[in-house]
Amino acid sequence: MLWFLALILLPAVSPIRLGAQPSATKAAILLSQSLAALTHGTAVTDAKLQANVNYIAGSDEESGPATLEALGHLESLVVLNLSGGQRQQIQNGIQAASTGPDGQPQLAPLHNSLNPAAWFFPALLIEGLIQDTSYSVTCVGAENLNGASVQHLRAVRTLPGHGDAATMSLLLDLTGFDLYLDSAFLPVALAFNTHPANNALQDVPIGVELSGYQAHGGVLTPSHVRKFLQRTLLLDISVTSVAINSGLPPSDFQIQ
Repeated sequence: MLWFLALILLPAVSPIRLGAQPSATKAAILLSQSLAALTHGTAVTDAKLQANVNYIAGSDEESGPATLEALGHLESLVVLNLSGGQRQQIQNGIQAASTGPDGQPQLAPLHNSLNPAAWFFPALLIEGLIQDTSYSVTCVGAENLNGASVQHLRAVRTLPGHGDAATMSLLLDLTGFDLYLDSAFLPVALAFNTHPANNALQDVPIGVELSGYQAHGGVLTPSHVRKFLQRTLLLDISVTSVAINSGLPPSDFQIQ
């Protein structure tokens, strides 16, 4: 977990519009190289992962099977069938909701609905950054994480029609996330923030570690995903099977 601690301590980077600086041009090149490394030209529309997961929240440690679905880069559904009850997280565009063991869904505020939905499936994430013109991506530069050289990219998303300049600036910060590519252009880490429900200005760091890439349907997929909350391991996911382009219905991602 040392690389993740180093990642969290990296300085914040101001977003720059795609095309406005040479760093944006380099980011576009790196994203294209990453997509080619991940998919070898295969178009990906959806993915469904079956996995075993360990969930750690303070003294609460549970385990069980999990299903993780992504449709494009903006819709996802994570279902954890844990020993203490089922937990779900769903994201659809700029809406998100979660359900705990009590079965009561909780709609997330906008400021907690803007994180990358496909955080567990890099091919869809990278496709989205390339194809979705609401995203701006810049290259921060080469860095070292846990003894390995990585390229650090910063992405932000513009949401039209959401208020004055100050609000738009805040939304850029809320949509922002950091992506790290290894020497083979494979994503190895993500970093972004969540926030208390009543305070969009207080950042709570989230990190994702991606490793053990294997080919499924011609697409490289991490077999091991770890998610951290405030620098502490929250989810340890071991992928057991992957279905690519299986035709997941949009109804799977509807928020009631």
